[in-house]
Amino acid sequence: MLSDKEYVIHSLETNLFFLRIVKEHLIFAAASLPPRDRRIVTQLISIKKSTEQLLSEAIELADRAVRQEVLASDELVTDFTLDAERATQFLTGIPINTDLTRRELELRGLKKSRSVEGLHRNISVLNRKAIAITKAAIAFKRKLLKNISECRAFSYTYPTMLEHVIEEAEYYVMLLDKLEKRDALDSNKEIIQQEINWNHIMGEHSKFIRGYLDPEEEKLFRTADAFVMEFDRLLEKTEKAARCPELLEEVTEESLKAVIGLRDFKEQGTEGILDCRIKSLIPPLLADHVLREANHYIRLLKYFEEKL
Repeated sequence: MLSDKEYVIHSLETNLFFLRIVKEHLIFAAASLPPRDRRIVTQLISIKKSTEQLLSEAIELADRAVRQEVLASDELVTDFTLDAERATQFLTGIPINTDLTRRELELRGLKKSRSVEGLHRNISVLNRKAIAITKAAIAFKRKLLKNISECRAFSYTYPTMLEHVIEEAEYYVMLLDKLEKRDALDSNKEIIQQEINWNHIMGEHSKFIRGYLDPEEEKLFRTADAFVMEFDRLLEKTEKAARCPELLEEVTEESLKAVIGLRDFKEQGTEGILDCRIKSLIPPLLADHVLREANHYIRLLKYFEEKL
Protein backbone atom coordinates (compact mmCIF):
# COMPACT_ATOMS: atom_id res chain seq x y z
CA MET A 1 0.00 0.00 0.00
CA LEU A 2 1.47 3.34 -1.06
CA SER A 3 1.67 6.21 1.39
CA ASP A 4 0.30 9.64 0.36
CA LYS A 5 3.87 10.77 -0.36
CA GLU A 6 4.67 7.72 -2.51
CA TYR A 7 1.34 8.09 -4.32
CA VAL A 8 2.06 11.72 -5.21
CA ILE A 9 5.65 11.13 -6.32
CA HIS A 10 4.99 7.97 -8.36
CA SER A 11 1.89 9.50 -9.99
CA LEU A 12 3.78 12.60 -11.08
CA GLU A 13 6.71 10.60 -12.43
CA THR A 14 4.37 8.24 -14.30
CA ASN A 15 2.40 11.10 -15.84
CA LEU A 16 5.46 13.12 -16.83
CA PHE A 17 6.83 10.11 -18.69
CA PHE A 18 3.70 8.66 -20.28
CA LEU A 19 1.76 11.83 -21.15
CA ARG A 20 4.69 12.86 -23.35
CA ILE A 21 4.77 9.36 -24.86
CA VAL A 22 1.02 9.45 -25.62
CA LYS A 23 1.14 12.93 -27.17
CA GLU A 24 4.04 11.89 -29.40
CA HIS A 25 2.17 8.76 -30.51
CA LEU A 26 -0.57 11.12 -31.72
CA ILE A 27 1.99 13.22 -33.62
CA PHE A 28 3.43 10.14 -35.34
CA ALA A 29 -0.05 8.87 -36.27
CA ALA A 30 -1.02 12.26 -37.73
CA ALA A 31 2.25 12.60 -39.67
CA SER A 32 1.78 9.18 -41.28
CA LEU A 33 -1.61 9.88 -42.89
CA PRO A 34 -2.16 11.04 -46.50
CA PRO A 35 -3.87 14.36 -47.50
CA ARG A 36 -7.29 12.68 -47.99
CA ASP A 37 -7.45 12.09 -44.22
CA ARG A 38 -7.09 15.74 -43.18
CA ARG A 39 -10.16 15.40 -40.92
CA ILE A 40 -8.58 12.52 -39.00
CA VAL A 41 -5.30 14.45 -38.74
CA THR A 42 -7.21 17.42 -37.27
CA GLN A 43 -8.84 15.15 -34.69
CA LEU A 44 -5.50 13.58 -33.73
CA ILE A 45 -3.96 17.04 -33.30
CA SER A 46 -6.92 18.08 -31.14
CA ILE A 47 -6.38 15.10 -28.80
CA LYS A 48 -2.66 15.93 -28.80
CA LYS A 49 -3.39 19.49 -27.63
CA SER A 50 -5.52 18.15 -24.77
CA THR A 51 -2.67 15.83 -23.80
CA GLU A 52 -0.20 18.72 -23.92
CA GLN A 53 -2.46 20.74 -21.61
CA LEU A 54 -2.51 17.86 -19.14
CA LEU A 55 1.26 17.47 -19.37
CA SER A 56 1.55 21.19 -18.61
CA GLU A 57 -0.51 20.65 -15.44
CA ALA A 58 1.73 17.74 -14.43
CA ILE A 59 4.87 19.84 -14.95
CA GLU A 60 3.37 22.64 -12.83
CA LEU A 61 2.83 20.21 -9.96
CA ALA A 62 6.14 18.37 -10.38
CA ASP A 63 8.75 20.99 -9.49
CA ARG A 64 10.54 19.79 -6.33
CA ALA A 65 8.03 16.92 -6.11
CA VAL A 66 9.73 14.19 -8.18
CA ARG A 67 12.93 12.29 -7.50
CA GLN A 68 16.22 13.65 -8.79
CA GLU A 69 17.15 10.18 -10.08
CA VAL A 70 14.16 10.30 -12.44
CA LEU A 71 15.05 13.79 -13.69
CA ALA A 72 18.65 12.65 -14.22
CA SER A 73 17.70 9.43 -16.04
CA ASP A 74 16.92 11.15 -19.40
CA GLU A 75 13.59 9.33 -19.54
CA LEU A 76 11.47 12.50 -19.40
CA VAL A 77 13.52 14.62 -21.81
CA THR A 78 17.01 14.23 -23.27
CA ASP A 79 19.57 16.66 -24.63
CA PHE A 80 18.12 15.84 -28.08
CA THR A 81 14.41 16.36 -27.34
CA LEU A 82 14.10 20.07 -28.07
CA ASP A 83 16.01 19.85 -31.37
CA ALA A 84 14.05 16.71 -32.30
CA GLU A 85 10.75 18.51 -31.69
CA ARG A 86 11.80 21.54 -33.74
CA ALA A 87 13.00 19.34 -36.62
CA THR A 88 9.86 17.18 -36.59
CA GLN A 89 7.60 20.24 -36.50
CA PHE A 90 9.48 21.67 -39.49
CA LEU A 91 9.36 18.39 -41.45
CA THR A 92 5.71 17.52 -40.76
CA GLY A 93 4.01 20.88 -40.21
CA ILE A 94 2.41 19.50 -37.04
CA PRO A 95 2.55 22.05 -34.19
CA ILE A 96 4.52 20.90 -31.12
CA ASN A 97 4.55 22.79 -27.83
CA THR A 98 8.30 23.02 -27.22
CA ASP A 99 7.76 25.21 -24.14
CA LEU A 100 6.78 22.04 -22.25
CA THR A 101 10.22 20.60 -22.94
CA ARG A 102 11.98 23.77 -21.80
CA ARG A 103 9.97 23.69 -18.56
CA GLU A 104 10.77 20.01 -17.96
CA LEU A 105 14.47 20.68 -18.46
CA GLU A 106 14.22 23.22 -15.63
CA LEU A 107 12.45 20.92 -13.15
CA ARG A 108 14.14 20.55 -9.76
CA GLY A 109 14.24 17.36 -7.73
CA LEU A 110 12.43 16.58 -4.50
CA LYS A 111 13.94 18.00 -1.33
CA LYS A 112 13.92 15.62 1.64
CA SER A 113 12.47 18.37 3.79
CA ARG A 114 9.55 19.03 1.45
CA SER A 115 6.14 17.58 2.26
CA VAL A 116 4.19 16.69 -0.89
CA GLU A 117 1.32 14.82 0.78
CA GLY A 118 -0.92 17.88 0.45
CA LEU A 119 -0.90 17.46 -3.34
CA HIS A 120 -2.75 14.14 -3.24
CA ARG A 121 -6.14 15.64 -4.19
CA ASN A 122 -4.64 17.51 -7.16
CA ILE A 123 -2.87 14.32 -8.19
CA SER A 124 -6.04 12.25 -8.04
CA VAL A 125 -7.73 14.76 -10.38
CA LEU A 126 -4.70 14.66 -12.70
CA ASN A 127 -4.70 10.86 -12.77
CA ARG A 128 -8.41 10.69 -13.60
CA LYS A 129 -8.00 13.24 -16.40
CA ALA A 130 -5.01 11.30 -17.76
CA ILE A 131 -7.01 8.06 -17.76
CA ALA A 132 -9.86 9.76 -19.64
CA ILE A 133 -7.70 11.42 -22.33
CA THR A 134 -5.60 8.28 -22.82
CA LYS A 135 -8.71 6.12 -23.21
CA ALA A 136 -9.97 8.60 -25.82
CA ALA A 137 -6.65 8.32 -27.68
CA ILE A 138 -6.82 4.51 -27.49
CA ALA A 139 -10.36 4.43 -28.90
CA PHE A 140 -9.43 6.75 -31.76
CA LYS A 141 -6.33 4.75 -32.69
CA ARG A 142 -8.27 1.48 -32.47
CA LYS A 143 -10.75 2.84 -35.01
CA LEU A 144 -7.88 3.99 -37.25
CA LEU A 145 -6.18 0.59 -36.98
CA LYS A 146 -9.45 -1.16 -37.88
CA ASN A 147 -9.84 1.01 -40.98
CA ILE A 148 -6.24 0.36 -42.03
CA SER A 149 -6.60 -3.39 -41.44
CA GLU A 150 -9.75 -3.43 -43.59
CA CYS A 151 -8.04 -1.40 -46.37
CA ARG A 152 -10.37 1.56 -45.82
CA ALA A 153 -7.50 3.85 -44.80
CA PHE A 154 -3.80 4.13 -45.53
CA SER A 155 -0.91 5.03 -43.23
CA TYR A 156 2.86 5.03 -43.50
CA THR A 157 2.86 3.55 -39.99
CA TYR A 158 2.94 -0.25 -39.75
CA PRO A 159 -0.29 -1.74 -38.33
CA THR A 160 1.93 -3.52 -35.79
CA MET A 161 3.29 -0.16 -34.66
CA LEU A 162 -0.25 1.14 -34.14
CA GLU A 163 -0.97 -1.96 -32.06
CA HIS A 164 2.26 -1.25 -30.16
CA VAL A 165 1.29 2.32 -29.23
CA ILE A 166 -2.20 1.19 -28.22
CA GLU A 167 -0.65 -1.42 -25.91
CA GLU A 168 1.66 1.20 -24.38
CA ALA A 169 -1.30 3.50 -23.74
CA GLU A 170 -3.25 0.64 -22.16
CA TYR A 171 -0.25 -0.11 -19.94
CA TYR A 172 -0.23 3.55 -18.84
CA VAL A 173 -3.92 3.37 -17.91
CA MET A 174 -3.27 0.16 -15.96
CA LEU A 175 -0.47 1.86 -14.00
CA LEU A 176 -2.72 4.81 -13.17
CA ASP A 177 -5.51 2.47 -12.05
CA LYS A 178 -3.04 0.73 -9.72
CA LEU A 179 -1.81 4.07 -8.39
CA GLU A 180 -5.38 5.17 -7.68
CA LYS A 181 -5.81 1.97 -5.66
CA ARG A 182 -2.48 2.76 -3.91
CA ASP A 183 -1.04 -0.56 -5.10
CA ALA A 184 2.74 -0.97 -4.86
CA LEU A 185 4.49 -2.44 -7.91
CA ASP A 186 7.55 -3.94 -6.27
CA SER A 187 6.63 -7.58 -5.63
CA ASN A 188 8.55 -10.22 -7.60
CA LYS A 189 5.38 -10.99 -9.54
CA GLU A 190 4.98 -7.32 -10.52
CA ILE A 191 8.68 -7.06 -11.43
CA ILE A 192 8.39 -10.07 -13.75
CA GLN A 193 5.29 -8.62 -15.45
CA GLN A 194 7.02 -5.27 -15.96
CA GLU A 195 10.10 -6.95 -17.43
CA ILE A 196 7.92 -9.02 -19.77
CA ASN A 197 6.19 -5.84 -20.91
CA TRP A 198 9.37 -3.82 -21.41
CA ASN A 199 11.39 -6.60 -23.06
CA HIS A 200 8.48 -6.96 -25.49
CA ILE A 201 8.55 -3.19 -26.12
CA MET A 202 12.34 -3.12 -26.62
CA GLY A 203 12.09 -6.01 -29.07
CA GLU A 204 9.39 -4.25 -31.08
CA HIS A 205 11.42 -1.03 -31.10
CA SER A 206 14.29 -3.00 -32.63
CA LYS A 207 11.95 -4.39 -35.30
CA PHE A 208 10.56 -0.94 -36.14
CA ILE A 209 14.04 0.58 -36.37
CA ARG A 210 15.09 -2.30 -38.66
CA GLY A 211 11.99 -1.80 -40.81
CA TYR A 212 12.24 1.99 -41.13
CA LEU A 213 15.91 2.07 -42.14
CA ASP A 214 16.82 2.68 -45.78
CA PRO A 215 17.96 -0.58 -47.46
CA GLU A 216 21.42 0.93 -47.96
CA GLU A 217 21.94 1.24 -44.18
CA GLU A 218 23.10 -2.38 -44.07
CA LYS A 219 25.33 -2.08 -40.99
CA LEU A 220 22.60 -0.42 -38.92
CA PHE A 221 20.10 -2.99 -40.21
CA ARG A 222 22.30 -5.86 -39.01
CA THR A 223 22.74 -4.22 -35.60
CA ALA A 224 18.99 -3.70 -35.22
CA ASP A 225 18.38 -7.30 -36.32
CA ALA A 226 20.79 -8.56 -33.65
CA PHE A 227 18.81 -6.65 -31.02
CA VAL A 228 15.58 -8.19 -32.36
CA MET A 229 16.97 -11.68 -31.78
CA GLU A 230 18.39 -10.75 -28.35
CA PHE A 231 15.09 -9.35 -27.07
CA ASP A 232 13.12 -12.26 -28.51
CA ARG A 233 15.39 -14.49 -26.43
CA LEU A 234 15.05 -12.31 -23.33
CA LEU A 235 11.27 -12.14 -23.66
CA GLU A 236 11.08 -15.93 -23.78
CA LYS A 237 13.37 -16.17 -20.74
CA THR A 238 11.40 -13.55 -18.80
CA GLU A 239 8.15 -15.38 -19.51
CA LYS A 240 9.84 -18.54 -18.21
CA ALA A 241 10.78 -16.62 -15.04
CA ALA A 242 7.06 -16.14 -14.40
CA ARG A 243 6.93 -19.93 -13.93
CA CYS A 244 10.43 -20.29 -12.44
CA PRO A 245 11.04 -17.21 -10.22
CA GLU A 246 14.58 -18.34 -9.44
CA LEU A 247 15.51 -17.10 -12.95
CA LEU A 248 14.44 -13.53 -12.20
CA GLU A 249 17.74 -12.19 -10.89
CA GLU A 250 19.64 -13.63 -13.86
CA VAL A 251 17.21 -12.37 -16.50
CA THR A 252 17.12 -8.92 -14.88
CA GLU A 253 20.91 -8.68 -15.15
CA GLU A 254 20.85 -9.86 -18.78
CA SER A 255 18.02 -7.46 -19.65
CA LEU A 256 19.88 -4.50 -18.17
CA LYS A 257 22.99 -5.30 -20.21
CA ALA A 258 20.93 -5.64 -23.41
CA VAL A 259 18.94 -2.45 -22.85
CA ILE A 260 22.09 -0.43 -22.17
CA GLY A 261 23.43 -1.67 -25.52
CA LEU A 262 20.17 -0.81 -27.27
CA ARG A 263 20.08 2.59 -25.56
CA ASP A 264 23.56 3.38 -26.89
CA PHE A 265 22.47 2.30 -30.39
CA LYS A 266 19.35 4.48 -30.18
CA GLU A 267 21.37 7.45 -28.92
CA GLN A 268 23.78 7.18 -31.85
CA GLY A 269 20.80 6.83 -34.17
CA THR A 270 19.05 9.90 -32.76
CA GLU A 271 22.18 11.97 -33.22
CA GLY A 272 22.69 10.61 -36.74
CA ILE A 273 19.09 11.33 -37.78
CA LEU A 274 19.23 14.87 -36.36
CA ASP A 275 22.49 15.45 -38.25
CA CYS A 276 20.94 13.98 -41.45
CA ARG A 277 23.62 11.28 -41.62
CA ILE A 278 21.25 8.28 -41.53
CA LYS A 279 18.88 7.37 -44.35
CA SER A 280 15.55 6.29 -42.89
CA LEU A 281 11.83 6.96 -42.55
CA ILE A 282 12.33 7.71 -38.84
CA PRO A 283 11.34 11.26 -37.81
CA PRO A 284 13.81 12.82 -35.35
CA LEU A 285 11.25 12.89 -32.53
CA LEU A 286 10.53 9.17 -32.93
CA ALA A 287 14.25 8.45 -32.54
CA ASP A 288 14.35 10.50 -29.33
CA HIS A 289 11.06 8.92 -28.18
CA VAL A 290 12.36 5.35 -28.26
CA LEU A 291 15.62 6.50 -26.64
CA ARG A 292 13.66 7.87 -23.67
CA GLU A 293 11.76 4.61 -23.31
CA ALA A 294 15.05 2.70 -23.11
CA ASN A 295 16.29 5.15 -20.45
CA HIS A 296 13.09 4.59 -18.47
CA TYR A 297 13.50 0.81 -18.59
CA ILE A 298 17.16 1.05 -17.54
CA ARG A 299 16.15 2.97 -14.40
CA LEU A 300 13.47 0.38 -13.62
CA LEU A 301 15.91 -2.51 -14.07
CA LYS A 302 18.47 -0.90 -11.75
CA TYR A 303 15.72 -0.51 -9.16
CA PHE A 304 14.65 -4.15 -9.65
CA GLU A 305 18.25 -5.29 -9.12
CA GLU A 306 18.29 -3.51 -5.76
CA LYS A 307 15.02 -5.19 -4.75
CA LEU A 308 16.08 -8.74 -5.65
